[in-house]
Amino acid sequence: MIRPVSGGGMPSTDFHAPTESAVDSTGSHTPPAVDAAAIHGSDPLARLYDLIGAAPHAQRLYSDKGSSQGPQVGKADPLVGAELPGQKGVVIQRSLGDPKGYDTRNHALAWARAIGSDNAMVVRGNDKRWHAVVTDKVGKDASGGTGKVVTAIQVGKVDPVVYERLKKDAMEKNDPEKWKTFAAYALGVPREEIDIVREGDVPSREHVSINLTRDFDAEGKTAGFDPKKPPWVQLGPKAFDRPANACATLAHEEVHADHHRLTQPLYARYQEYMHENPKAKDSFRQWAANEANKVAAANRSDPDKVFEAFRKADIVAGLQDGTFGATELEAHIEAAKVGFASGDLVQARTDLNKVGQRPTMPTSQTQEVSIAVLKELRASLSGDALNAFDEMAKKAQPGNVLRDARLRPH
Repeated sequence: MIRPVSGGGMPSTDFHAPTESAVDSTGSHTPPAVDAAAIHGSDPLARLYDLIGAAPHAQRLYSDKGSSQGPQVGKADPLVGAELPGQKGVVIQRSLGDPKGYDTRNHALAWARAIGSDNAMVVRGNDKRWHAVVTDKVGKDASGGTGKVVTAIQVGKVDPVVYERLKKDAMEKNDPEKWKTFAAYALGVPREEIDIVREGDVPSREHVSINLTRDFDAEGKTAGFDPKKPPWVQLGPKAFDRPANACATLAHEEVHADHHRLTQPLYARYQEYMHENPKAKDSFRQWAANEANKVAAANRSDPDKVFEAFRKADIVAGLQDGTFGATELEAHIEAAKVGFASGDLVQARTDLNKVGQRPTMPTSQTQEVSIAVLKELRASLSGDALNAFDEMAKKAQPGNVLRDARLRPH
């Protein structure tokens, strides 16, 4: 769940479906939105794969357990075959999650720690992004690379026995130091980058915070939008009931944090616009919609750019005005992907069910991007994992993205 930094002066955290009236609440003129689906005919998913970082053709790919339990990437993976710095013969076999990488190391760590492999690594590429990967043999920490991989961090897998022992020690008396040790082990985040929040403490904006206050009953929370400050990310004890949930919750909150960082520069542009046009009465949502319409009008033959423009407008406007449908949908889908990748089908069902029970859906363009992600996820599954996906899709609320006909078994 995403919550404001403080109650004063912040929008309501209730979920509302974006509507035309919400986009144009000031009475100013808003150009009609371009129908992105109409640009590409009957199936607007066809050219979305470059946008979402998925392989152009769905493939059933393997996991360490020898079966397809979660989404991996195939021949489109740009890091396959790349050698780790200073480790001759240790090469990347495949990426985990998005082969285009992540803004933060912690987002990549969530994926690498969840996968359950001794060969799980996180690397920083020459693209300056963080990637979760699996190598052909156990690697080690390294830096100073000059090829595709600049930095490598050995992550490895969670030992369930050690996990339960550390959890028991941490939860027995909520000892802050033991919680740091446990959370660092569960998430793969360095211990010195785990902060503990007790009554009266302010969450860290640099580290992962574990909130042990009595009133913190969520699995995780992310700071509400602040145009000048980075977001904080907090996890609660409920996120650590099982190893896969800890990683999925961290990935969920990292999506919110990514969207916060996406919003800040656009909100700065909006403030510049309002300063340069003192008579303008545009809300940020209306301004963002106008900007998306400009992109759409100039790129009618390129649905990738059209979808991305409307998706971005939906996310940033909602993050600023408190209608969180877009960011919550994408965060829940990310958590479900991590759940399936972990092989823990209890966790996968739980997180996919959260997608299916979302009380509101974002704009149609944002939904199309999410449907494309879900379609690729489903195509990567087999056996019990595929059955779990279809089971949760059947239970989804009417109008939910999981009920889309393109996600049904054929």
